[in-house]
Amino acid sequence: MKYIPFIFLIILIVAFMRKDTVSYSRSHVPAALAAEGALGCAPPAAFPVADVNGRFITPLPGLGKHVYMISTRTDSAQFYFNQGINFYYSYHLREALASFKEAARFDSSAAMVYWGQALSMGPYFNLYTYKMKAGVPVALAAMDRHRSNATAKEQALMDAIQKRYSSDTTNADRPQLDRAYASALSALVQAYPEDNDIKALYIDAVMLEHKWDFWTTDRKPKQWTPELIALCESILKNDPHHPAALHYYIHLTEASAKPSLALAGAEALRTEMPGVGHMVHMATHMYQRNGLFLKGVTVNEDANTVYNTEDSLVPMLGLGRNNVIHIYAVQSYCAMNAGMYRKGIPLYERAREKVVASKPAFEQDPYAQWVYMLPVQAWVRLGKWDEILQAAAPDRHWKYAQVLDHFARGIANVRQKNLRAAKADLDSLEAHLQDSLLGIRIMPFNRPVECGRIAAGILRGEILFAEGRQQDAVAAFNTAAAGEDSLIYREPQQWLLPVREYLGADLLKMKKAREAENVYRQDLDRNPGNGWSLLGLYQSLAAQGRAGEAARVREQYRKAFEASDVRPAASVF
Repeated sequence: MKYIPFIFLIILIVAFMRKDTVSYSRSHVPAALAAEGALGCAPPAAFPVADVNGRFITPLPGLGKHVYMISTRTDSAQFYFNQGINFYYSYHLREALASFKEAARFDSSAAMVYWGQALSMGPYFNLYTYKMKAGVPVALAAMDRHRSNATAKEQALMDAIQKRYSSDTTNADRPQLDRAYASALSALVQAYPEDNDIKALYIDAVMLEHKWDFWTTDRKPKQWTPELIALCESILKNDPHHPAALHYYIHLTEASAKPSLALAGAEALRTEMPGVGHMVHMATHMYQRNGLFLKGVTVNEDANTVYNTEDSLVPMLGLGRNNVIHIYAVQSYCAMNAGMYRKGIPLYERAREKVVASKPAFEQDPYAQWVYMLPVQAWVRLGKWDEILQAAAPDRHWKYAQVLDHFARGIANVRQKNLRAAKADLDSLEAHLQDSLLGIRIMPFNRPVECGRIAAGILRGEILFAEGRQQDAVAAFNTAAAGEDSLIYREPQQWLLPVREYLGADLLKMKKAREAENVYRQDLDRNPGNGWSLLGLYQSLAAQGRAGEAARVREQYRKAFEASDVRPAASVF
């Protein structure tokens, strides 16, 4: 095993040289597309099938050093169990299941390898629709047959996993099962306080009860959040490299008022587990929350390469990655905020091409439409008015794409001093917001109409300001900012262009530098390190003659735009 890091390095070099061949291949209903296409790794669709040599998976490099010892007769079974638990902690559930199956090939009498199979076929943090897999009862029965070979602690874990499932195949009792499973693990945390993996499994269980729901919109912790954060921190105090604690800590803190809490851990995670695509990608959750957008662009490219590499190493799993769209979407968000136009065009177009290649039902899928419009949203961010006005409009049936398109065209027309056209765009945008589909919330996203109202508020404010109705414009921006503040946190935020950056820019034009400063500070409180608001803050301080403070902020915004190939003159173009 000592040669694995070297082998992995070679694999990565080869992977960087090969053309990306991964495609998004889902044809599910919009909820499934939104949940899986946007959020993470694929759960196991079915029991893995062995290859011609009888293998379910091979040893894979770059999974870190974490081990969880079990009762087994062979080193190989222990090795594949470790691979399985590390994949489970990484949300790579299909690889986890295959690894636990492979462990059973080497020691069919080890009860914990079947426990692992049942674990990896359970609910998943990034999937809101779950039905028990056919393989679960098989794994549980095998686990019970070999129960006598397990320690008392292992048997307690087996008792807990039994509470996660019932004979109700409709999954109607899922909330009760999830609570019973979490309660059982809570008792085990008390019984085995030194076992970091039991703590991690408990954290995971509670997170599955409250997916993407750890903070209020005003960034107050939910009732269950402080305990989970404290447990993560206790694990990391004892084991700074624990993959589950590093991973879960990011998810638990990224929507908080202190997103930098997990920044160091995110950087450690990508180093600890360089062969696991989702763990490499997880660093971007912290990068995009702390204004490190150039790093976000880079790390998502790294994650994409790792995914491609792994897929080529285990073709028997038929992974056909469906989460690369999310990687490309987050990467695009980071690129546009880093001021990348020429450098960013291939990234924005790749995101669009991937979602088109997936052939989803665009008319029924606002998330797919949002990804499709990423190039246009980038043009707004980067002030490319001609490109916006010359581009073909999206299909008239794609209502959310139409909303985003009319917003972009409206802003472009304001900048081109064509207020009549801008007002027509605002009217069209608001008409499309009446479509019933945009009022539906597909978990865990906000309703598209909420973002659409923010778009309408910004466009209305810009039109009013251009007409000289400054106080009305400020009121429109403030209403839109309140709507933006009420959005449920997503990664990245579903509305990509902060309202306060428009408000602050217009306040500076009104010679209200003190008010603009306050607005930019409010935005930086919610979007730390964002170069656009840092630029606005610098201009606000400079306008007040506060040269020393302005100089310090100037260095910050210049660093934020170190990879930029555009020259922003204000917080918005």
